[in-house]
Amino acid sequence: VTLSRYGILSAWLLHLSLNPGNKGKQLPKLEKMWSWLEQIRPHLVQPEEKELLLRHKECYALIWTWVASLIGRMSQNGEIPPMASPTYGRIINIVEMAYGSIRDVRAMHLVKAPFVYVHTLAILVHVNNILNAISFGLVLGMTVEVAMGKDGGKHGNDLPKLVISLLMQFCISMVVPFLYLALLDVCVCISQPFTFEDSKIPSLQFIRSLEQDIANATVMGDNTEWLKPRFKK
Repeated sequence: VTLSRYGILSAWLLHLSLNPGNKGKQLPKLEKMWSWLEQIRPHLVQPEEKELLLRHKECYALIWTWVASLIGRMSQNGEIPPMASPTYGRIINIVEMAYGSIRDVRAMHLVKAPFVYVHTLAILVHVNNILNAISFGLVLGMTVEVAMGKDGGKHGNDLPKLVISLLMQFCISMVVPFLYLALLDVCVCISQPFTFEDSKIPSLQFIRSLEQDIANATVMGDNTEWLKPRFKK
């Protein structure tokens, strides 16, 4: 039970640290995170555990130190196989995988795309928009001039070609910039999956499903026709 609670607590703390939520409250980030946790899951952490974890910024990762220590104590108490057994090594390996996965998620959130790349892409998009606007303006001016006869009728026969060129230039000058801007916006949203609402990873739904899976597994494990497996010295 304690191991499951620590795992769920770590997932909730990681989720709350990656999703800042309401920025109107002028509270320190750690206190705000723990305040939200107490509102969402009030009995998930003990007071003495909160006092220790509140001192550290990356408390969601440090919880797995307690998990590894608790597994070692369980091994010494005979609740699981001893440390020299392959089973104990596999359990510790799972703990290391969980810790490494949390660190990887946090690194993805902290390490952004280089500013040089982002600025270069933005400049490319905006310069393309400016050039398309100038090109479309020139074609539009030429077409209007011929259509109104201000050129003295010298290019009256070319008016259909100019209208067709104007329509083509309109499509090129409108569709392509919109595509470039859409791709730029999509790339920015994908690069920050915990910031934008439209592209945010549904981590809350994943945590709820995780808790439900753990509860169902506990019920199924406690209701069997045979005795539950238990290691004894």
